[in-house]
Amino acid sequence: MREAADIAAEPASWHVVFHRKAENWFFALIALGEFKHVSAFAWVPELSIWLFYDVGFRRTRLYAMPDGKAAQDLIGALARGNCIVTANVRTDGLPWMRAGLLCTTAIKHLVGARTGALRPSALYRHLVASGGTVRDAGRSSENRDRPEPCGRASGGAALVDRWPADANAD
Repeated sequence: MREAADIAAEPASWHVVFHRKAENWFFALIALGEFKHVSAFAWVPELSIWLFYDVGFRRTRLYAMPDGKAAQDLIGALARGNCIVTANVRTDGLPWMRAGLLCTTAIKHLVGARTGALRPSALYRHLVASGGTVRDAGRSSENRDRPEPCGRASGGAALVDRWPADANAD
């Protein structure tokens, strides 16, 4: 198994795309000003991939593409008719917390979960009840038959099993 530093990397800067056109008339109407949407992409040289991040009203999309013609075509399409600002990632002087942006709200937005959960435990219960698969390496073996430690999910919707032994292999 490789060390995490060998396989994980974070972009040092993001290219923020300010879109002049909206997906539909409603978004164009509520987004006052010249720009109607914003998304971002970044190059991760350690992995030779491009990351794309797009937050919409329905869900957040995060995807990676290897460098090549398809990625270059996508970047070209994003740039066409839009304005791009490259911003370095800051780690200094950040606020302690950003109002409304919590780990739970970001993750439920990322996966498109329809829930009012504000705490991780509430999001966990929602995802299990919605058919999420539970793999809990921290739970003792005598509790593996329960879908969650703090209550039962509706109708046994989750498949409970151990994380495969080879899941962390190269």
